[in-house]
Amino acid sequence: QLLFPQPSTWRREKPTSMPGVKFSVRCDATRPGESVFIVGSIPQVGAWDAAKGLPLTTSEKTFPVWTSSDASLPAGKVEFKIVIAKEGTGAQPRWETGSNKVVDLSSDGAHVQCAFGNPDVQLAKDTNGKSNGGYAAAVELPLAAPAAETVKEEPHREGHHTPFRKQQSRHIVLGGDGSMNEDMSRTPSLMMINFEELHADAEEQEEYLKELEREKLNVAQRRMASGSLLQEMKKITDFADPSETVMLQGFNWESHKAGKGDWWSVVAGKVDMFADLGITDIWLPPCSASVAPQGYLPSQLFNLDGSAYGKMDSLKALLKKMHAVGMRGVADIVINHRCGDKQDSQGRWNVFTSTGIEHRKSFAGIMDWQGWAVTLGDKFSDGTGERGPGQYDGKFDAAPDIDHGNEKVQNSIKVWMRWLRLEVGFDAWRFDFVKGYGAEYVGAYCKKTEPAWAVGELWLDMKYGGEGLDYNQDKHRQDTINWINSTGKESTAFDFTTKGILQEAVRNCQYWRLKDPNGKPPGLLGWMPTHAVTFLDNHDTGSTQAHWPFPNDKVMIGYAYIITHPGIPSIFWDHVCDWGDNVRNQIGSLLKLRRQSGNKVDSKVKIHCADHDLYIAEIGEPAALRVALGPRHAGDADGGYWQHGAAGDGWRVWISKAAAAK
Repeated sequence: QLLFPQPSTWRREKPTSMPGVKFSVRCDATRPGESVFIVGSIPQVGAWDAAKGLPLTTSEKTFPVWTSSDASLPAGKVEFKIVIAKEGTGAQPRWETGSNKVVDLSSDGAHVQCAFGNPDVQLAKDTNGKSNGGYAAAVELPLAAPAAETVKEEPHREGHHTPFRKQQSRHIVLGGDGSMNEDMSRTPSLMMINFEELHADAEEQEEYLKELEREKLNVAQRRMASGSLLQEMKKITDFADPSETVMLQGFNWESHKAGKGDWWSVVAGKVDMFADLGITDIWLPPCSASVAPQGYLPSQLFNLDGSAYGKMDSLKALLKKMHAVGMRGVADIVINHRCGDKQDSQGRWNVFTSTGIEHRKSFAGIMDWQGWAVTLGDKFSDGTGERGPGQYDGKFDAAPDIDHGNEKVQNSIKVWMRWLRLEVGFDAWRFDFVKGYGAEYVGAYCKKTEPAWAVGELWLDMKYGGEGLDYNQDKHRQDTINWINSTGKESTAFDFTTKGILQEAVRNCQYWRLKDPNGKPPGLLGWMPTHAVTFLDNHDTGSTQAHWPFPNDKVMIGYAYIITHPGIPSIFWDHVCDWGDNVRNQIGSLLKLRRQSGNKVDSKVKIHCADHDLYIAEIGEPAALRVALGPRHAGDADGGYWQHGAAGDGWRVWISKAAAAK
């Protein structure tokens, strides 16, 4: 009652009972299994207790009109709201917003007519006679809430999708019993349809149907053949268009503390802001129970309630809210290593359990590993494994190194990742520490889980000489391309080459670094932009760890580069959420220009200048964006072709007039 307008005080002298009062409500916002109730100020309609409200019913012929049986109510004013609820489930009811509806009952046989989310109430007298052919007067029940009001749910219900809502207006003729007469109802006019709203509702309905299908597949996933399951998963996957993808890293190294046990809700509170910025994907921190609170020493992979970032239900609610605004959730897949739950007879921590999935009998024992799952030669190995680490595998000493060549391990991980998609609601993958195991396994996991897209963290050493970072980093980016190719191009990769060169260029005023010997951008985006995820910082390189940070005073120069250039840009949480409105607004302006330009993930880059103090490039064919970086003034661009887009300290971006006009 604190969340909604309270009934006003009213008095009546010796209440008179009004028999035969009927409610007719226009409501098409219900989901399967839900019903509509009248809940109001007097006991006969629940006394503001949704569980005791007056129930309404509908049928295939009368939907979306819901009617009550005749009720005996006291004469006088009654305040009420329309409530949607699913009986017997304990789920939170959904109340319409706005002020209470008010009706003044002064005679028996009253017929109260209204619509969910609309403040108007009409009171008619049921004739039940032959005048008007036995029908009540034709009334126009609004088919949607007015533009000024929004139908929203009680707290903790965010992210649920409502079925397709017809937005056109039509007259509904009600019979004396409150039912709709289809023959006498008017055909809707196309002139009354708002096609933008119709399109939005179609997308919402599509997402709702995907949600239902995802839930069905979740129940059946362990009983379906893998091939059949993957075919069905493919149908509900929102595959990413790399030209339109912009990822946000939705956390930093300290988020497990900042969230005070529920980081998922912190992110959920900012989803609308991220959507307005143009973010399409949010990379979330590791969600499983972990020995370290940051999540990168996972133990019980199915135990999402054991995460320092919050409970599984809160995570699922966040992902549903993201889906409601068209965003995808990217799970952080940490599978190079896994911490044991128990010690073996020799005191080695190499006994792993399936804790967290006990309620699903078909998953029994799926993650119960022992020493055989650890690579030979590892300090946690008991010698029963099948193979040692690969030739190029990086070493991680803090936890048991998992043998991904083991078929049992592979199958377990595939089941877990499919569960993350179907039960939890994730859409895409970010693979952690991929230099620790073979790229072919990343490709296999992607093929067996049908993600919207994937990205791997291949952090390799760059080449340094006596004067610092070498100019030519071709081997570094070629090693990254080799890894991408070894996944079968199932995964993209973070462009560490571009990060290293770009931060060196802006820190030391060496913008000549931004053009390779062949006139192209010097990073991965210059050779394989379709699979290059560009970024400035993450929880390792920046944040409180700051292992390899981008210069703080040059961050906006960095974003002016990666957002205007090819590749898939990734934005860091700190820069959007912790650095103030000015930085966030400038990032937003750049992202808007990127969208307006229509440039693609692999758009052509023509570099006009790459001197020590000035870089100028035009992106697109025909050129749609022009960017200048560095302390030297870039001069004025051709005013007949270009117009100002955005600018800041040390950077400026123009957009072509043709692109802006679109």
